[in-house]
Amino acid sequence: MAEPVTVEIAAPIVSVGPIEGGGVSAGSGVEAVQARETDEVQREELMLVCRSLESAATRLEHFQEEIFSSHKEQIARLSVEIAGKILRKEIGEGKYDIVKIIEEALKVSPAQQDVAVRLNPADLACFEKGVDKKSDDVLSNVKLIPDAGIGRGECVVETDKGMIEYFIEEHLKKVSEALKITE
Repeated sequence: MAEPVTVEIAAPIVSVGPIEGGGVSAGSGVEAVQARETDEVQREELMLVCRSLESAATRLEHFQEEIFSSHKEQIARLSVEIAGKILRKEIGEGKYDIVKIIEEALKVSPAQQDVAVRLNPADLACFEKGVDKKSDDVLSNVKLIPDAGIGRGECVVETDKGMIEYFIEEHLKKVSEALKITE
């Protein structure tokens, strides 16, 4: 037979009952009940605050989407305007390769034997200085015509099948239209 266990308690027992969560609670049963009620009230208040924050975050996200979508066209237009200003500045400073511009224009034109390229007289002078052997082969059947009506960094390719205008403003319009399509 097992010996009985003796426990000495330094203070009088106020109440006896099961403890939630397996922990030991100090104080009277009334205090424990009040503490649980306070915890429950705080938990409900915290849940209410969390729901309010979630609702505010959702509304803020919807507002951001509305702002962006309502200003998408303006953002695209502004981007194209900035690109245009940068291009014009670079061209004004002569920071472009007219040989590459002519080669790109020729790539989009139908292949022909007799091709004329009209370009700004200042670009023609730069072209004649900058042409290398490789470009010379590509441009061997091309007649270059100075035209003061053509802007710097631009050209017009003429063939018997038609004419290709390689203008900066036209490229910017295409970029703008492409941005509108993706909206």
